[in-house]
Amino acid sequence: MNRRSAIVIITLMTLGIGLLVAAALIEDGNGGDITVDSNPAIIELVPPRGDQVIHQATVGVILAAGWSGEIVQIGGTVIPLDQQQVQSALNSVLFRPGEGLALEALPPQDLCATARYWPVQTPDRTSTIDWCFRVDS
Repeated sequence: MNRRSAIVIITLMTLGIGLLVAAALIEDGNGGDITVDSNPAIIELVPPRGDQVIHQATVGVILAAGWSGEIVQIGGTVIPLDQQQVQSALNSVLFRPGEGLALEALPPQDLCATARYWPVQTPDRTSTIDWCFRVDS
């Protein structure tokens, strides 16, 4: 083996090792919704952004302690407050489609939802969060 071949082989091996290390350090895509992670009010979006769900899936938000909220709309359909499952002890606001409700089923398409939330101590300081997900047919 000549010197040039040895340099090429060492360079390729170094590049390969570097790619393996980089792949191990890069997140796998499951974590890190920066809008949620950096938001002190939102613990979790249900379903998470970009998720695929069935037509009877629950939609809503899990809030941090000291926050309250409501679902504004799902797929452009306004969700009445009396149809939402507001669970203060769990800091969650959820909606599950069903017979006689604003949505009997989630339509099979890409859907976006909006939730409004506010600090319990200052309910006039509202904010909103939007997220989208896919409903399978």
